[in-house]
Amino acid sequence: MNFEEKIQKLVEQIKSVSPEGRALLVPVSGGTDSALCFWLCNKALPGKVLGVHVGDNLRQEPWFTSHGTIIKIQVPQSSTLDIEVARWSEFVNLSIKNGYVLCGARNKTEHTLGTYSMTSRVAWMYPIIDLWKSEVLELCRYINVPEEIISSSSQADPDCGRPLELAQIPLEIIDSFLNHKLFGFKDDNLLITPEQLEYLEKIYSQNVFKTSLPILVSVS
Repeated sequence: MNFEEKIQKLVEQIKSVSPEGRALLVPVSGGTDSALCFWLCNKALPGKVLGVHVGDNLRQEPWFTSHGTIIKIQVPQSSTLDIEVARWSEFVNLSIKNGYVLCGARNKTEHTLGTYSMTSRVAWMYPIIDLWKSEVLELCRYINVPEEIISSSSQADPDCGRPLELAQIPLEIIDSFLNHKLFGFKDDNLLITPEQLEYLEKIYSQNVFKTSLPILVSVS
């Protein structure tokens, strides 16, 4: 499947699963995942997508505003509330008050490795969850996402589940590791060091429980 076909398929999927008459709310961080998610949602439902950025400075803001509506919000600081919880609480509140469908920009790599936050599970729709991170980057280049946004994907960002150790491992190697875990596929052209393998195995084993959530307790 070429890039144009993949984009069209994603756009049609977003259209088909979006509740009729409901607009979409897309949290926008300024990274590749939220950039692609925001762009695709606007292609699927033009004029019915609201991008929400927490803070004053959105990376490459003109690119985002050229494709859809962006608002900026501030999250009240609290000594008792985690910043990730506070952000998603604001997104949920906005969605419920205005009747939006809350979207999450989680990709397949994050979903499989489990590096997403538990709080982000409150999203109602995940438009790019079937795309590996390497595919996200390819599509971002294809739709001319600014290089500053694309290069941010190789930087450490603990708030987004990407600590320094993980950021130092090439994305292609991470995706190859996960493909081997899920499907037994192995790319012999990508060489993974023992240290990288040990680290990825640790992260995977720590987070694999998320794949079986929610846990349903039956008394029957």
